[in-house]
Amino acid sequence: MTEKEAILGFMMGERMKASLIVASQLAMVIEGLSDSEKGGANKVFSTFLRSLYQDIGLAHKVSPQEEWANIREELDNGLTMVDSNASAGAMDGFSRAISQSATISHRTMSFLMEKGLL
Repeated sequence: MTEKEAILGFMMGERMKASLIVASQLAMVIEGLSDSEKGGANKVFSTFLRSLYQDIGLAHKVSPQEEWANIREELDNGLTMVDSNASAGAMDGFSRAISQSATISHRTMSFLMEKGLL
């Protein structure tokens, strides 16, 4: 890993972790909505998740880490659940994806600390 990849990986890992935490919270909120509200909320939520999916592609290009593929897989499963109007079913996958994002952040931060950049 280069210093540039580590810096960008740390940034993208933290960004993805924060976004996935928001996704988990949104899934909980959607579950509390009335049935008439859930359809529209799930459409908006699906759009949000698709934007994260695009960010993962960028993150993998600028800082290749195997965990990005795992995060993408969890997000794929989450999108399937949301598109099926079962947002709560995506929460376990989001938790695993948050853990994977934290792993990327930790690895890249450790690398930067070893180089004296943090």
